[in-house]
Amino acid sequence: PPSNSTGRALTGNYAYNDGDGSTYYDVEYPLQIHGFDPNFHFVGMTFNPEGFTDMKDKYFLLNGRSYPDTVTPGPLATESVDGADHFSQPLPSIINIKAGQKALLRISDLDVTEFQTLASLGIPMHVIALNAKLLRDQAGNNLAYDTNSITLGGGESLDVILDASDTSKYQAGQVFYLYTPNLDHLSNDAENFGGLMTEVRIN
Repeated sequence: PPSNSTGRALTGNYAYNDGDGSTYYDVEYPLQIHGFDPNFHFVGMTFNPEGFTDMKDKYFLLNGRSYPDTVTPGPLATESVDGADHFSQPLPSIINIKAGQKALLRISDLDVTEFQTLASLGIPMHVIALNAKLLRDQAGNNLAYDTNSITLGGGESLDVILDASDTSKYQAGQVFYLYTPNLDHLSNDAENFGGLMTEVRIN
């Protein structure tokens, strides 16, 4: 936007019309968090009334996938009873950042049963907006902040920037993790080592 007259304004990307260029980013990724209760889903498939009070999520997903499928490129394919491959969940959750760049994550939570926390170790999250509103007060003061974890409830969203612009810290080949510190959410039901996690790769 014209008000972002800070060097890269004509060619750069800005999450918001911030006026000072503080929401500049190079690449953008949407991340939707949600949980899945297989029992609730099965009851609905059998045309019985669902017991909403008994819902308990057992799968925890980013863009409809649990780790390690979150980092699998392309759509996921499953074979149905007719022998044909059916593709679903076309969007992976892997975050690729070139060394020296910034990534904008637009994170939203679709949960109906729990709050979810995402943590980032190695690359702090710079939170610039809550529920699609730039973090500024009425006087225009910048209320953005750095953190290593964010917590969202159903229907909430955050915009955060992962800053890998310091090439002395972030170099090609490094891998960081964006994951939940709720250890019971790092599994796919009875299978361990999955759940709400993806990778941040520096290229």
